Amino acid sequence: MSRKDQAYQFITDFMKRAGHSPSIVEIARGLDVSRTRAKALVHQLAVDQMIERTPGAQRGIVVPGYARQLALEELRRAGYVIDEEIKEARLPFPQGHLPLVAVIDHVADVASEDPDAEAPDA
Repeated sequence: MSRKDQAYQFITDFMKRAGHSPSIVEIARGLDVSRTRAKALVHQLAVDQMIERTPGAQRGIVVPGYARQLALEELRRAGYVIDEEIKEARLPFPQGHLPLVAVIDHVADVASEDPDAEAPDA
């Protein structure tokens, strides 16, 4: 595994565990490299569009699509079936809303319309 891939793996593992992105110092410690090397690896990941950075922010690393990936993992753990081909959760009904129900017109009972009428003999 290349150092760039190791840096990417460290960043995603850190984000999953801590809930936020690591700082350059944390990346350097985690990979046992200098801060300069950690900055270069983060820059290389950004150039390759594997991550996005917020200029000037200490914890400004974002992994595109990572929040969605974590959400899909949570849905799978909760028992939802995920369509691997299109990567969208299937809804319980194909329409995406409540099932269609036949509309039945209310037919009043003859006995209830006329209080003086007697119930028919069966």
